Amino acid sequence: MKIRWRNLFFVIALTGSWNFADAQNVKVTPIGQRTGEFCAQDRAILFEDPTGVRVLYDPGNTVAGPTDARLGDVHVILISHAHSDHLGNGKLNQNPDSPTSSCSSAVTTPAPSTDTAEIAAAKKSAVIAGGPLSSVIGRLIAAVAGSATAGCPASGLTNEMIVPRTAACTAGLSPGAKRTVRHVSGTRGVQISMVTAIHPSDLSNGFLADPDRTSLSTAGLAVGIANGFVVIFTNGLSVYLSGDTGLTSDMETIVGGYFGADLAVINMGDIFTTGPEEAAFAVTEFIRPASVIPSHVNEAATQGGRAVAGSRTARFLELLSRGSNRQGSEHRFKGAGGLSVFLPLSGVTMEFNGRGRCEVGCQGR
Repeated sequence: MKIRWRNLFFVIALTGSWNFADAQNVKVTPIGQRTGEFCAQDRAILFEDPTGVRVLYDPGNTVAGPTDARLGDVHVILISHAHSDHLGNGKLNQNPDSPTSSCSSAVTTPAPSTDTAEIAAAKKSAVIAGGPLSSVIGRLIAAVAGSATAGCPASGLTNEMIVPRTAACTAGLSPGAKRTVRHVSGTRGVQISMVTAIHPSDLSNGFLADPDRTSLSTAGLAVGIANGFVVIFTNGLSVYLSGDTGLTSDMETIVGGYFGADLAVINMGDIFTTGPEEAAFAVTEFIRPASVIPSHVNEAATQGGRAVAGSRTARFLELLSRGSNRQGSEHRFKGAGGLSVFLPLSGVTMEFNGRGRCEVGCQGR
């Protein structure tokens, strides 16, 4: 049985006041290359807390910059590591609603200061990343905004910051540490914790200026370590965002044991991260959430919203659905032990309750 220490945080909070957000759902909207599909470069997911806090995870190359109509307000941007497909060395330059848009390789225009920095500068977002990387992102935001980027405030025992902000800021975070983001109209905030990921975090030379660019002409700059996140929303939902990682024992002891993650967004593209078999093992044996969303597949994973036969994604779904009948629509599977698996179809919003169960937008599409 998992010891859900994070529940203590909410018990303490509830003794002081009751917020209507407890009865509400968290909205989860993938923002990818082509609407209704799960494509090769899809990384970005937008989360909306019941209190109004909106969190964008790893924008990558499938967001068309700050003018992308799918974004709306972005109060916080979470960055797992420095690789271009997560920071975004390009902005989407294809119509995601067109059925002829590429699902294999994203069509982009260059974003020299990163898609992340452009979005943060325009949306006045707080960017949370590892300490050294957050400093680099701060300089990239400054290049876009034309003024220095401030550090994000951290007030009180929970390191709280209020949103919306009047200007972008950056916040460093290390494994084992946390920050809290509270909407100005809310009484409680969203807790963001950093957890371990095993993966390089080297920065592309394209994001460097001279003299660093010349001196590092053949190798990227190491900017700290890669990481994942656990985000605890005000309705009690605990979401694990794996970033790019291999298998780690922390998935069981920290993510599953300490945080008791209800929903896992896990990479499964193989070669650079866990493959489908390893990711399935992590989900069923280590994390044991109520629901899981695959990520970072590096393939055109679906066609017509259904997993492509013979793909890594189809293999992942097969592994998690063994011993149980397929239920619901083509992109939803019920795995052994009641585990539900959802494909992150771009533009399709799902809503999760505080126990990690999808209640809206999860079937019948």
